[in-house]
Amino acid sequence: MRPRRFGGTEGFGFSLDLTPVVRKLLVANFAVWVVQLIFGLAGSTQFEDWFALDPSTALPWRPWQLLSYMFLHSAPGPGHGWSPMHLLINMLMLAVVGGPVERRMGSRRFWRYYILCGLAGGVLTLLPPFRAPTLGASGAVLGVLVAFGLFYPDTPMFIFFFFPPVPAKLVVLFLALLNLMSAATSNRDGIAYIAHVGGMAAGYCMLRGIPFTGRVRRMLTARRREAQVRRREVLRSELDAILDKMHAQGKDSLSQEEWNTLLDASRRRHED
Repeated sequence: MRPRRFGGTEGFGFSLDLTPVVRKLLVANFAVWVVQLIFGLAGSTQFEDWFALDPSTALPWRPWQLLSYMFLHSAPGPGHGWSPMHLLINMLMLAVVGGPVERRMGSRRFWRYYILCGLAGGVLTLLPPFRAPTLGASGAVLGVLVAFGLFYPDTPMFIFFFFPPVPAKLVVLFLALLNLMSAATSNRDGIAYIAHVGGMAAGYCMLRGIPFTGRVRRMLTARRREAQVRRREVLRSELDAILDKMHAQGKDSLSQEEWNTLLDASRRRHED
């Protein structure tokens, strides 16, 4: 399903744009799944203890979990049946939106972006209110979805297959609000919503900057300028008083401090 013209109103075609990094990520995630099945590691507590993100052991003892958890998905354990939906949903979303984003960013930047989104999601799960074992690529993939929404905001996408398509920017906004509210209210349904929020927030910040920092920066700059203006007005008043005194009483009447003020003002004028 490759968009034929991103940013417009045209729909999706019927092919996936599997760019190099997207292809490697798909292979890596499915390969881990297959290894789990072949070697009987599906639902293995011992395997997940080492490679899923466990806040009680990740730092400082098993820091690799912040990376490995992104490639590990829920595998069917004994009696759970064949349920690869966690993996399939993540990989389908990556396959649909990853290619256009990688082409826009370039492969190297896309790879860094994907990993950093996943790391951000993992770091948030280490915070006390959200500490729970976590696995899956959802945080990183949702970060890619954010990039797609920012790069191609008007491209139509489906939230649910039985609803008409809506612009990508609205899909991203809907999922961001849904995961944010779920992270704030749900903590026992086995879904790491905070990792989703972390991946989406990291993606947005990397592409658009931290929200409100521009306003804060402008406010601080304005305050610095106001302070400079006030200092110059005070200095101008002091210089006027010194020059008036020198004109009325002669230069010998000036104190050492007043001479220093004149010399400092002269040096600043030459520097400016």
